[in-house]
Amino acid sequence: MRLPKIRELIEAVTAVFSPRYTTRFPAEPCIVPEAYRGKPEFDMDACIGCGACVNVCPTLALTMTDETDKEVPTRTITQQADACIFCGNCQDNCTTENGIKLTQQWDLANLDRASMRETFEFELQMCEKCGAVVGAKQHLVWLCDKLGPLAYTNPSLLLAKNDKLEMIDKANQNVQPDRDVQAGDYMRILCPECKCELNINL
Repeated sequence: MRLPKIRELIEAVTAVFSPRYTTRFPAEPCIVPEAYRGKPEFDMDACIGCGACVNVCPTLALTMTDETDKEVPTRTITQQADACIFCGNCQDNCTTENGIKLTQQWDLANLDRASMRETFEFELQMCEKCGAVVGAKQHLVWLCDKLGPLAYTNPSLLLAKNDKLEMIDKANQNVQPDRDVQAGDYMRILCPECKCELNINL
């Protein structure tokens, strides 16, 4: 049997007496670098339910469904952590820039796939003429705040903001899709199609 080379012996002895290169996980917690891309988490104080993160998710780890047949129409965003590849598209394309952030949480091993699913619900704003989905109410309120004085050019945003503050009388907000547009519709929350029809016909 050939004897090992001197260089190989030196490397072996050096490795034995050198500090370890690996961590002692799971006996000790593994500290990841500051810029590590781990599990995305929603900040419900900043998320407005716009769905931008859902649109850019390449693995469909984020999905969105609108339920308009409920008494209170809701938008549900579902996060499936076991399908996420931690690409960061959701964080990079977040409308508010703070609604979803990648964390340093990486140890997600689990035998129960159902426990990897989280859902987040947002109240929807419906068109007051045709009943179509306009968007999440929080999204409209955020737009109103973001535009500041410019929001006065869009009555729908102002009405959505006042509705959030419970300043709107909802007694005459029945959906009437077959009724012709009227001047009073300017002071209703309308979808883009109904607003276009209103502007063309009046």
